[in-house]
Amino acid sequence: MGKQKVLVSFLQENQVADFAKGDLFVNITLYRVPENLVREFALRIAVHYPGGIGEAIQDLMKNAIK
Repeated sequence: MGKQKVLVSFLQENQVADFAKGDLFVNITLYRVPENLVREFALRIAVHYPGGIGEAIQDLMKNAIK
């Protein structure tokens, strides 16, 4: 595995409002997450979301920043 890339801020001040509205989507890669944790999350949590694991992770992130 190569060196992990650092997320660089790519938004200008006037773009923050657009980002907050959900107009910008990104793909993410998770590193060093145990396979059994992902499996349990998928089986116990993500099955309750029509959009699957992506939607479940989005909901988890939204709840974490409330």
